[in-house]
Amino acid sequence: MRYHLIAIGQVKRGPLADACAFYEARLARYAKLDITELKEAKGDPKDVQQQESDALLKHSSGFVIALDEKGKTRTSMQLAAHITALETRSISQVSLLIGGAEGHSDTLKQRVDESWRLSTFTMPHELARVVLLEQLYRIETIRAGHPYHRE
Repeated sequence: MRYHLIAIGQVKRGPLADACAFYEARLARYAKLDITELKEAKGDPKDVQQQESDALLKHSSGFVIALDEKGKTRTSMQLAAHITALETRSISQVSLLIGGAEGHSDTLKQRVDESWRLSTFTMPHELARVVLLEQLYRIETIRAGHPYHRE
């Protein structure tokens, strides 16, 4: 599977950037990962939300998944099976969208193929990226039969 992570903003230097780099390197052994970081918009919150959502959609392709607090929650094993099922449908690229502080617009939520919820907790977008990268790595190790994941 080829993953394209598209995010509003950057992960600044420090522990979260280090954690992202760690999981990006590990994931590279199993799958292709492209990351696109988009500038945060400025202005009225509703305008910012729409501008950022439009930018995320513009850069996405393949099967598009929004990371959203109201998205579907799955276990790691379920996610691995889901990715495998997508591949059996000849889907070879997944775009994963991480919005900015204002979240995703209703238009984006209607246009994506599905939404994932990483946690019931609210977390900063930088931490969400770390969690997502770890889960992508976990998904691919499960699919490869690697013992990283333990139930």
